[in-house]
Amino acid sequence: MGIVDGGAGYPLERQEFGIESVSAISRSTGLPYGMAAIVGDGSVALEASSVDNRGGSSLYARATEITEVDSNATFNLKSYPDWIFPVFFGATVANVAASAANGTITALTNEVGTSVFSATTGITTATLTTGKEADLKSGWYMVIGVTATTVDVYRASTFQSTRGADLFLDSDTLKITTTPLTVTASSAVVLPGTGIDLTGGSGTIALTVGDVAFFQVTTPHNGISNITLGAYGVTFPEHELIIVGKQRGSGETAMIRCYKAQAVSGGTINFSQSDFSSTDITVKLLYDATKGGIGLLTYGAEIV
Repeated sequence: MGIVDGGAGYPLERQEFGIESVSAISRSTGLPYGMAAIVGDGSVALEASSVDNRGGSSLYARATEITEVDSNATFNLKSYPDWIFPVFFGATVANVAASAANGTITALTNEVGTSVFSATTGITTATLTTGKEADLKSGWYMVIGVTATTVDVYRASTFQSTRGADLFLDSDTLKITTTPLTVTASSAVVLPGTGIDLTGGSGTIALTVGDVAFFQVTTPHNGISNITLGAYGVTFPEHELIIVGKQRGSGETAMIRCYKAQAVSGGTINFSQSDFSSTDITVKLLYDATKGGIGLLTYGAEIV
């Protein structure tokens, strides 16, 4: 007698094809962290280790027993939605609301010394020059005290230098001010070619030569994610992992729900030459005593 399928009409040949998405679910809330829809290869591997019983003159094992099984899911992410950073990178994410008209200019922060950013004796703000949104150029800027009342400004790169008014370097150290700018109490001085005003503090300006403050510019945008990598005390959360394959023309589907997973590889943020960034992620699949296994693999003979 041959194999009987009980009349269920389910195919005995299972021909899985492709990958549709990878999702992570919070084990504490039961709700999704999110889904990655742009993914490359993915796999779930149950890799066994064994011990052999050998002896005598035989070159071959007399017996073998499996001692442990390593269960892992691996997949290639080709997009970086916010949720993947806390789940797979151990990072924290802070979002900035859209500013489609004016962009975002951060507050100054003192990096060397304490005199450049000061509400009274230094520079209190870096702000948009009225009507100069088109001249903003994204990136980090460094303001250095040249004298007690003047500063030079540097950029971290030449990114977007031709956006709006052209911005040229004054030196190969990325200085963008031809001559130092004079900081005046409670008054704004224009940083040429950038769309930015630097406003002096309310008191007598007293900068320390060599002190440096940073600020960051983002041109008009639909939102920003600031992701802190390597923060102290951040953990990689246990989560459920769901991988869904593509639906075949025949209607066949394949998907797997892994009950208890934890990222063990970290990830890579690639800045490749003329290519999109992607990263391989490895997730350890752990035994869930409540569910009685590591996951559920579901094949469906769906009707299309």
